[in-house]
Order: sequence, then structure tokens, then C-alpha cells
Amino acid sequence: MKPRYAELAEQLIQAIGDGTFEVGSALPSELDLSAQYGVSRATVRSALERVQDLGLISRRKRAGIRVEATKPRVAFDQSLSSVEDLIQFAVVTERHVQSVTEVSASPSLAAQLGVVTGSRWLRTEMLRVDPAKPDTPICWTDVYLEPTLGAGIKRELRKSTGLICEMVEQRFGRVVKEVRQEIRAIGVPARIARQLMTEPDGHALEITRHYVDENGIVFEATVSVFPADRFTYSLQLRRHD
Repeated sequence: MKPRYAELAEQLIQAIGDGTFEVGSALPSELDLSAQYGVSRATVRSALERVQDLGLISRRKRAGIRVEATKPRVAFDQSLSSVEDLIQFAVVTERHVQSVTEVSASPSLAAQLGVVTGSRWLRTEMLRVDPAKPDTPICWTDVYLEPTLGAGIKRELRKSTGLICEMVEQRFGRVVKEVRQEIRAIGVPARIARQLMTEPDGHALEITRHYVDENGIVFEATVSVFPADRFTYSLQLRRHD
């Protein structure tokens, strides 16, 4: 089940896309949206931040909330500080599963994922796609799950949206305590260049994420390849007193 702010963000995105709220028009105030959708103002505020991040609306004092576009920006700018930010990214993109197979972790794969060599994993190969630009996928992702977890949600993988770790939490109660992340520059691997609609060895970011439960065990890992012209990764650093 998605967080309420994520559901509200989807509803607002759809309403803007189908013309319920036209470009140049004003959205209802936070207070009015809260009453209309039966949620708290904090939920409304979080949803509006997601919609604004996509370039669909602007918010200014005295000017209110104004619709700026009907479709999200082509390039995604992801600012990641929590698991909830990953959920927000999943809200506005689609998962297109290419294959689901069980694999044994080779020494190189085991080192990348931080798991034991020879351990078995269910690998789901998929594309993340912006519905507004289906011909230019945002990224290719290999998702690795413990076999028992993967078997339990295998049928749902091709049908559902959102994050796979959310599906695992709902089905098995394995909660993500932290996400460890590594980013490096690579050339687009030849095996996925055609699916990404780009040239082999083109500039790309590879993001590896390790999903760790409360016992410190990696139960899911993902390796994503983002062509350089379709994705910007931003990170805020703050000084603590």
C-alpha cells in the first residue's frame, strides 16, 4: 500500500494530465485540497512537493499554486535523502519487466552486491519508463532478491507498480532499515543498449543499492544504469551544529 501523499500526488498528476486543471490555471489551496481529498495539510504539502519537482506546478506566496505543464520533465532530477524519496520516484514511473530468472552470484557480482559467492538470487531485469516518454527509458535495473522472497511476489512483479521493497515489506514484513548506495560512471553495456534506446559505451551512471533489514542483512540489491542525458542525481549536504 502506497503512502497517502504518494497516492494524492498520482491523483493530482492525472488531473493535470487529463485537463481537469488546465495549464495557467490555479489549483485549490492546500486547505481546500485537504478538505477535498480528506487528508491532512502535511499530506497535501508532501504531494504538492512531488508534483512541483516534476515541473507540473509552481508555488509562490500570494500567487498560489499554478499549473505550469501537463507532462513531467523529460529528464529526471532525483534528490535522495530517505526511502520515501525512492517511493516518490516510483510514483511517477512505470516498471516494465523484461525477464525473471534465478542466478548464482559470481565472484564479481557477489562483490558488487555485498553477498556470498555462489548464493542464489532471483534476478528481475526491467526498464523504468516515464509514461510521457515511453520511447526513451529512464534506466535499466537488475533487481536481486532472496529466492524465497522473490518466489513469494513473482506473480506480482509484472503487474504492480512502485518499489519492490514495499511489496516485500507488505508480504513478508521485512522492513528496509537503510539503503546503502554506490554511484559510478560507466559506459552503457552493449547487452542493454538497444533496450535503453542508446549507443553502447555511451556515458551513463550506474547506481547500486543494497536494501538492509533490521538485522543488518541485505535481502535485496539493485543495479541501475541511467543514460547521462536522461537523469540528474542531486544530493544536499547540511552542516550540523
